[in-house]
Amino acid sequence: MKYRVLLVDDEQRILDALRRTLHGRYKVETANSGPDALTVLSASLTDPTSGPIAVIVSDMMMPGMNGADFLTKARDVAPDAVRMILSGQADLTSTIAAVNNADLFRFLTKPIDSPTLITALDAALRQYELVISERELLRSTLTGAVDVLVETLALASPLAYRRTARVRMLLTTVAGELELSDDWRLHVAAMLSQVGCIAVPAPVLEKVEKGTVLSEEDRRMYLGHPELAMQLLGRIPRLEEVSDWIGAQITDIDDLTAGPMQEGAAGCFAAVAAFLAGYDVGMGVREIGRRLTESGRFGDEVIEALTGAAQVLTPKGTPEEVRVAGIRAGMVLDQDVVTTTGLVLVRRGERVTAVLARRLENFSLSVGVQEPIKVLVLGE
Repeated sequence: MKYRVLLVDDEQRILDALRRTLHGRYKVETANSGPDALTVLSASLTDPTSGPIAVIVSDMMMPGMNGADFLTKARDVAPDAVRMILSGQADLTSTIAAVNNADLFRFLTKPIDSPTLITALDAALRQYELVISERELLRSTLTGAVDVLVETLALASPLAYRRTARVRMLLTTVAGELELSDDWRLHVAAMLSQVGCIAVPAPVLEKVEKGTVLSEEDRRMYLGHPELAMQLLGRIPRLEEVSDWIGAQITDIDDLTAGPMQEGAAGCFAAVAAFLAGYDVGMGVREIGRRLTESGRFGDEVIEALTGAAQVLTPKGTPEEVRVAGIRAGMVLDQDVVTTTGLVLVRRGERVTAVLARRLENFSLSVGVQEPIKVLVLGE
């Protein structure tokens, strides 16, 4: 694969010379100004056929927007791209600004010979690959570990797990509508959003799900779960941001006061949490949407995606009656699962996972489970 390199210079003859030097080794894009280059960068992020810009090489002294200002803006648009300056003249102030604000990889001077430029570009591309590989390793390792942790949560606190599954379903749907599905932080935030509920007694969680008015003590225990989760997750490197999202989530719709606009992945997660806080107390979808709008914290597109996705909270499927041996991951329980001694193992509405299916099988063999069990078999 030939990586894309963006060259930015206000002198066309220099761009033409650089293009000839690099022809056949890299995919070269050019721009004659900072604003034009930002347009090229933005377009590269939405063009899956060409791939992203891996390296940006910019002149320093350009009219309108100098190299330091351009690369600082470029970092916001394409943070993964490795940034370098190639300049024949630069004052000390501009150089310092470029290094400090644009997070430069190299500062090269004109004139530059081909071997030196190619060596610098190859080093920049290795840095780009390192960043991308590290992120993919973090994504796969961390999300895998989180998934295992949450499967364990299903055994320790089925009600907390059910709430987690609800957050995940709604957040996944909304993130897809907002084109945020590739942000690994949302998956992790969804899966860990209710981990603090492990300290909340099951009867209290049942009251919350039924919309029952809580006593002051029960309310204190329940509303404390985001802070507990934040304290636990704050110890894990790279999860500081996700930990803050979870700690700040709205658990009581009456706490949704006016505030600054929350955007991006953080705003998406916050909106889902606030929506579910209203859903818990039996508010209608339109009423929750109105409360979100009045707070001023969320954009119209987020609220529209939320109200449209709310139907995933009441899954519809083909009703069947099965024995424990016939329960499979992906089904939704349409009744409480109870042992032959009267112990409620799992509540109605739980989505079956592989771990839950195994748990039911083990109880069926050791204690006994009342059968058949009503389930919903969801369509593809």
